[in-house]
Amino acid sequence: MDGSGSQRGRHRYDEVYGEGAADRLLAALSGPGAALGRYGIDFNFGEIYSRPGLDLRQRQIASIAALVGMGDCAPQLKGHIKAGLNVGLTEDEIVEVIIHCVQYVGFPRAINAANVARGVFAERAAATGGKDG
Repeated sequence: MDGSGSQRGRHRYDEVYGEGAADRLLAALSGPGAALGRYGIDFNFGEIYSRPGLDLRQRQIASIAALVGMGDCAPQLKGHIKAGLNVGLTEDEIVEVIIHCVQYVGFPRAINAANVARGVFAERAAATGGKDG
């Protein structure tokens, strides 16, 4: 997937995760995981995240809810909670997404997700000196 899908994917990934994030992901997944990193950026962000109909906030709500439902995805959930905050979701909105999911996924998965969110919020507060953003 070279060309426009790849460039569009890298741009959208950086828009969601921060400047240079695509390069950092690709470097972290070099070697056996290199193709997965490229496919993830090219397809997920170059195609799916670039479609019309949902803005980045709405896409992160959907992603967080899906990962809460899947369970056993703490690293990915952590990344999408951070991304949600990056694109303008509030901590309260993220908590409400998790609470909404409990009726479908059960308390254990929702509690685990809440613990992941709590950790992300604490990291963010420490990095910003307790200030939002």
